[in-house]
Amino acid sequence: MNHYTHLIKTENFSRDWLEGKLFPLCEDFHQFSSTSEMFHGKSLYSLFYEPSLLTRTSFERAINLLGGQAYHTEDASQFFPVSSPSFIDNVLNIIASMHIDVVVLRNSDEGVTERAMLTNSVHVINGGSRDDHPTQALADLYTIDRHLGSIDDIKVAIIGRLEHRNVNALLKGLALFKGIHVDLVPLSGQVSPEVMEYCVKKGVSFNVRKDMEVPDNVNVVYLNAPRTLSHAQLLRNRNSLNVKIDAHFMENLPEESIVMDPMQRSEDFPVEVDDDRLVFYKQSENGLVVRMATLYELLKN
Repeated sequence: MNHYTHLIKTENFSRDWLEGKLFPLCEDFHQFSSTSEMFHGKSLYSLFYEPSLLTRTSFERAINLLGGQAYHTEDASQFFPVSSPSFIDNVLNIIASMHIDVVVLRNSDEGVTERAMLTNSVHVINGGSRDDHPTQALADLYTIDRHLGSIDDIKVAIIGRLEHRNVNALLKGLALFKGIHVDLVPLSGQVSPEVMEYCVKKGVSFNVRKDMEVPDNVNVVYLNAPRTLSHAQLLRNRNSLNVKIDAHFMENLPEESIVMDPMQRSEDFPVEVDDDRLVFYKQSENGLVVRMATLYELLKN
């Protein structure tokens, strides 16, 4: 069974590791509000070249609950000498020299996370690159498994911005399982051909839909918001953003289904109903315990 030194790409995960190690560990962490002595003296640095609320906060809270300490830059691109990721190996070595144990790196430049990993001076976690977001994929897969009891043979409808790293990561994660069918409902962009090809080779089947009607027998609805508020308004003006999570929407879903959204609310998909199948906040809590579990896996040895 895999033991990871770095977490860089979603496609590097194995199903055995997810089901044999990570998911059971997440269940253990769900039972505890604090394990404060586990990694006393360990440290995490959030090196984010782009702003983040959920990913950064959940990683920093995760190391805190494990007994370690978190440090960060608000926006690494504003601080010399780390403003350019061209010398990411130098930046990582400087951080490692201050006895930091884990760096969570968010940067969308080509190849930066891979170059960071190759320094091998500190554990590196991809906190969101241009085309991937592995720990978000882990959080989403764990949420599906926890609520549905299994990931095999499910039907997933992905609605919204399809060219985004969250969607890429989720699709690559779903490709680890069998019998996966995905309905794509694009509000903007398309899934990259490379990701589609990868998933099809793994046995995932796809259907692209133009309308917003939720397909029958869908197990998971995954909402992924437009890029910005202005982008959302542009789509709304074109009548392209007309998905409303209301009583009618929920009536079309089976009782054994969930609606997920990895983003915080931003006037994208209006939510006008209270329903236990809306698991947004459970999803973010699951992101916390997933990141506790991944840190445990990296630091336990």
